[in-house]
Amino acid sequence: MIDRMAKFVDVYGIGLIAYLGVSFCSALVEWSTFAVALTMMSPVQAACAGFVVATSLNSVLSRRFAFSSCLGWFSELALMTLANAAVFVWNLTVFYLLYKFLAVPLFIAKIIGTIAGFVINYSARQFWIFSRLPRYASMSRQFTIGLVRAENHDANDGIRRQADSRGDA
Repeated sequence: MIDRMAKFVDVYGIGLIAYLGVSFCSALVEWSTFAVALTMMSPVQAACAGFVVATSLNSVLSRRFAFSSCLGWFSELALMTLANAAVFVWNLTVFYLLYKFLAVPLFIAKIIGTIAGFVINYSARQFWIFSRLPRYASMSRQFTIGLVRAENHDANDGIRRQADSRGDA
């Protein structure tokens, strides 16, 4: 079990980090839109408005920075619409239950609802909507490439120092 988890983190870790960045930007937009919308509508309507705006941004950023595209734009849009509907229901349900029945403060309930949607959103995008193959090389490969580059950089520095000491440069 631990080996499988380690392999998953190795293969999908960089993409997950990229999606965390996408999600963080989207969450800030969602919460800001929610806060502004609260001045004009009910909390549930404001949550809907925030979700729609943030989901649009998330879709664009996901395609650009976090996942590899394997379908046409229209097919991805259709699948994202289905996934977003499921995430929306989950996000709104968690928010509403916490706020209405458990008396969790409004913004705390909204943040928890957003976080609850993250896992579904990532899973749907990585394994259903976009290519299952990660956009980025595995963490172990990234680490190896970094070591090779560092070794090459150190070797080149040594060659430059030798050339400088002989006056070849």
